[in-house]
Amino acid sequence: MNFEQQLLNKHILIIDDDKILNSSIRDILTAYGFSNLTSAYDIESSLDMIETEQFDLFLLDIMLPDGDGYTLAKHIRQKGDTPILFLTAKTMENDITFGLGLGADDYLTKPFRITELRARVNA
Repeated sequence: MNFEQQLLNKHILIIDDDKILNSSIRDILTAYGFSNLTSAYDIESSLDMIETEQFDLFLLDIMLPDGDGYTLAKHIRQKGDTPILFLTAKTMENDITFGLGLGADDYLTKPFRITELRARVNA
């Protein structure tokens, strides 16, 4: 299996409470060939999945209905070094630096370009 095939088979958890956006991200990544995508809409269901499944990347919103993505990112970091890409409407510099300071690997503000999302997921 070549590198691109390995990349496209990576298990990605998309955590965003906006069901339309969550579904759109799934559709976009599927169109680019990613096939192992899982969606969650809140922290509680995300934690259940994180405890029972192995993921290769987390696409994580910060503002979730039952808490904030920062807290979830801390939990993910305690378990290992799986990459975290924040996808969020929080655009202030202190939000970005705080998220990256928690150990997030990248930070992409909404609205974002599809090609930029793909490039960051690939990276």
